Amino acid sequence: MQFSEKLDFLMNITNTSNSALGHKVKLDPSYISRLRKGKRNATKDETVITKMADYFARHCMSYYQHKALSDILNISMDAFDTNELSEYLAKWLISKKGDEIKAIDGFLDDLNKLNINSKMSKKMAETNKQINESIQSPQDEISIYYGIEGKRQAAEYFLLEVVAQDKPQTLLLYSDESTDWMTTDPVFAARWAQMMVAVLSKGNKIKIIHTVSRDLDEMLNAIHQWMPLYMTGLIEPYHYPKKRDGVFKHTMFISPGVSAVISSSVGQFINTTANLLIKNHDAIRAYTEEFHQYLSQCKPLMQIFAAKDKESYLDTLWEFEKEKSHTMIKTESLSIVTMPEEVSSGIMFRIGIENSDLAEYQRQRIKNFKKILQANTFCEIVPVFDLEMVKDNKIKVSFSDIMHGGFIYYMKEEYIVHLEHLVYLLNTYDNFHVKLIDGMPESNYMVYVKEELGAIVAKTSTPPVILAVNETNLTAAFWDYMRNIIGDKDYQIPNDQEQAIKLEEYIHKIKNS
Repeated sequence: MQFSEKLDFLMNITNTSNSALGHKVKLDPSYISRLRKGKRNATKDETVITKMADYFARHCMSYYQHKALSDILNISMDAFDTNELSEYLAKWLISKKGDEIKAIDGFLDDLNKLNINSKMSKKMAETNKQINESIQSPQDEISIYYGIEGKRQAAEYFLLEVVAQDKPQTLLLYSDESTDWMTTDPVFAARWAQMMVAVLSKGNKIKIIHTVSRDLDEMLNAIHQWMPLYMTGLIEPYHYPKKRDGVFKHTMFISPGVSAVISSSVGQFINTTANLLIKNHDAIRAYTEEFHQYLSQCKPLMQIFAAKDKESYLDTLWEFEKEKSHTMIKTESLSIVTMPEEVSSGIMFRIGIENSDLAEYQRQRIKNFKKILQANTFCEIVPVFDLEMVKDNKIKVSFSDIMHGGFIYYMKEEYIVHLEHLVYLLNTYDNFHVKLIDGMPESNYMVYVKEELGAIVAKTSTPPVILAVNETNLTAAFWDYMRNIIGDKDYQIPNDQEQAIKLEEYIHKIKNS
């Protein structure tokens, strides 16, 4: 259950109005209404959640309420002490966060390890030869295949038919049915991936509508599995932004003018589903129109950039940084946006690009950053490195690979000046915060997120991969992940003086090393 569903359930069994709960937790009734309908993300203030849990615990006194809570919380009816119930409810309301944080952590770890073949086009050509194009799919206008095995067979015939075409086109893919048919059999999963590579090797493009109402872990796994294919630049991912009940599910794989696979199911039950492989051109045309009608109500799920897309990425970063919202950032070292101009100009001079457009771009980024600080918070997570790494000039300049085409490292003096500038920012801007993390594992990724607006997530090792996301649930999940690193206490009441002292102590140790 999503937070909104849990809240709605508790309000229904306690017959609580939006105004009554709003009065208790000091929130506007209209905000409670939006939380209840899923139009707002789950509140990140655990004090509010604790107050909600206490309220509901004190208003659950009857047998039917106890029975409903016993069933949904999976606890004994003997355990209904009011204080204990309040704790159970608080944990239940926030439990999704813990799962989402673990899912994000796993996704970033997978992204960090991702080894994308830079010679993808060669690999695609080789894979294309391996696909047995002699297999003939049925020529009937409509063929029916049942259950999981039937869906696999229909999907394979569909892709083989696409591979066999001489003229490339844009495939239209959508499914919110269970993905078990694709993932549970490793042999078929490998075969599916091989066929998808073959499809793209023929110059075909894909428009795919992802289902973001899936479990976050499943959604992130799907993105990770598609990542090598995304990097071809031939796939456009979309999502439907509004809430759906998820009862009736649908699959549409369409190759306009060639074939289509269509199926429907209820809930997770796909074992007996009828999967239609359609060759009738009129039917394919009708399903193509249906797909486009749905697509018109969808939004891009994310933009994907590789090193070759540097200019497009910088344009997207520019638009992202102009958005006014609370912001958090974590890089493999220190963020470029908080880098003082004397350090950035020195580094650019050192690598011979001091007169490039990038130098002016960096100056404008810093101006935008200072404008944001006038009304919005900006928190940077700063890893504390081993002193020998700093002394040996082994601290990477954040995201230098995509900016310059190769890694750049701080000179010890440059790193010190950047740290000193963070102290200056802390002492100058009330809205600027830092969280030093000692013992943080070395990472090759960046998370840069603006609350309720979007996130830029990047693998910063070679070859770099950047994802620009503005989907609500993914953005909220990345925000909660960053908040978890900072810790609730330091997130809610940042102690800038304490962090400035820690920074100065770190700087002092570096200077004396």
